[in-house]
Amino acid sequence: MSEQEKGERFTGHLLASRHRVYGFIYSLTQNHQASEDLLQEVSTILWRKFDQFEEGTDFAVWAMSVGRYCVLNWRRKQARLPMNLEDDDLMRLADEAISVSCEHDELREELQECLTKLPEKCQRVLKSRYHREEKVPEIAERQGKSVRSIYLLLERAHGLLMDCIERRLGRKVGREDG
Repeated sequence: MSEQEKGERFTGHLLASRHRVYGFIYSLTQNHQASEDLLQEVSTILWRKFDQFEEGTDFAVWAMSVGRYCVLNWRRKQARLPMNLEDDDLMRLADEAISVSCEHDELREELQECLTKLPEKCQRVLKSRYHREEKVPEIAERQGKSVRSIYLLLERAHGLLMDCIERRLGRKVGREDG
């Protein structure tokens, strides 16, 4: 792989993961400036070690594992300031945050898959409500329908999504147990 390809691949992974990694770091520091600085430090380390990254694995999880050590070092440098958490407690929280982040990614993937299986009118009303952030009366007026009918359509779409996600996750859990 050329340096340019490597740089493009790295940049793509970093941009796609930036918000998750920043949120993770911020959850451990509760300090915006420190989180920005630490994100830069993490990015530099990730670039230096990018040859060790295995394509197909979760870049954000890799970045968060590097981030937790950067936060730990930052905390040691901040030793003169009172901290509410011991390092062991912080690392337990960091591990839990990485785990939750992975679970949210799995749910987001299932949601995307289930959205494609909805009837077109359900997809349209969900896109209007959540993607374009339109209010229900606006949607009803634009579609020439009653507000009540839009609420019922949203309720139907939510139910179908919930059923689909539960079915898909249930199948995955069944495969893991068996």
